[in-house]
Amino acid sequence: MSSLLLLLPKPLEDWYIRLASSQPWDSLFIMGLVSAEVLLGLVIIDKVPYTEIDWEAYMQEVSMWWDDGIYDYRQIRGGTGPLVYPAGFLYLFAILRWITQQGTNIRLAQYIFLAFYLILQTLVLLIYTKAARSLLVTRKHPNGSNDSTTTTTTRQAQLQSAHSMWSWRIAMGLCCCSKRFHSIFMLRLFNEGPTMVLLYCCLYFLIHNHWNSACLAFSYAVSIKMNVLLFAPGLLLLLIQQARGNLVLVVKRLLVCCALPQLVLGAPFLLTYPESYLRKAFELDRVFFFKWTVNWKFLPEDIFVSKPLAMALLAGHLGTLAFFAVQWVQAANNNNKTQQTPPNSSTTRLSPHYICYTMFVANFVGIAFARTIHYQFYAWYFSSVPFLLWSGTGSGFFHYPMPIRILLVVGLEYAFLTFPATPTSSKVLQLVHLAILLQIRPPKQMWERQQQHAIADGGAKEKRT
Repeated sequence: MSSLLLLLPKPLEDWYIRLASSQPWDSLFIMGLVSAEVLLGLVIIDKVPYTEIDWEAYMQEVSMWWDDGIYDYRQIRGGTGPLVYPAGFLYLFAILRWITQQGTNIRLAQYIFLAFYLILQTLVLLIYTKAARSLLVTRKHPNGSNDSTTTTTTRQAQLQSAHSMWSWRIAMGLCCCSKRFHSIFMLRLFNEGPTMVLLYCCLYFLIHNHWNSACLAFSYAVSIKMNVLLFAPGLLLLLIQQARGNLVLVVKRLLVCCALPQLVLGAPFLLTYPESYLRKAFELDRVFFFKWTVNWKFLPEDIFVSKPLAMALLAGHLGTLAFFAVQWVQAANNNNKTQQTPPNSSTTRLSPHYICYTMFVANFVGIAFARTIHYQFYAWYFSSVPFLLWSGTGSGFFHYPMPIRILLVVGLEYAFLTFPATPTSSKVLQLVHLAILLQIRPPKQMWERQQQHAIADGGAKEKRT
């Protein structure tokens, strides 16, 4: 496609480059997608019937705590089973219960979850844009000359950079095209919605260098649902790298910004029934029902619930994390040798793309080796899949062209739209996961430097610090 762009008439080339520039077109592109999402969300709520799955159970669990004064997590339960979410879940859904007239005003609840969805999508699009922009830069040497190994100001380089940005905008568009993702928020009211809003707030803070706020947002997300802990290995690595090995700073952030909020939020339960709270709110040995699995439907049920499979998946999860951690550390060492880092700063600014990719990879490894995936778990990682595919730096066979990337996203959507799951849909899901895993490589750009965009309106250059 990039070669075809060179055949465009010059006026069209100018427009193609100008529309790919950051201002004001990034903002207009995001506003256009979010506006479309607003209209689509309102139509979905108005025209598509709501499906009750967990909302009533959430309200029952809140009622047992708030109305009946029960603090023993072993005694709190709803229609779908015992309460298995941390204390932040109870606080949030108690507020939602109050706003929605004891949980009876479903339509109002749907509008609230539409707001959650729109906030999430806005954050996702802003994060994608900043990460993509961080890849389209040229570095100035101290003597003022351009780095010959990066983008230049030639016409061909401008077209190539514009092509790259438009490619990322296609990825952003895919984030808004999932039927299942819409239904998880507006037609099912799952607690994955507000959980992932907080997680993406964490990411937004990270890429803007607000690390304490990011850790707080991460902790609050964990307090609603502990699946967010899948991101924890990536966050830990980033904290260490950002602090340039200052472990005192890292420990302070972990204790004050991550652990302390959990203790404060969980205090009413920890001070009364601590064992009950810890065992149920963070139930790591929970066994799920085979009938709801999306990813292992091709296995016999006795194997699905077996201990050997659980141990094998855990070993695969930890082993793959360790493998990628070694690659990431080696890449960091190489970056330290070849790139300049801020000399007068006690901390190092990491590239927005590097931050997002590291977090998304950590989470995706956990998803790929999950003992089970339910339909609502799609919200855990759908928004990150285009990012992972567009960031892939694998070579040869594992450097996927855009049609293959789009096909993989479609395959993922197919697997989650197939209800009930079938052996075929589970195999498709596992193949998509494998294809994504095989193209994961450490990103080439790690540190954020004083940068300049290769594309700018009217030839002007935007400086970033």
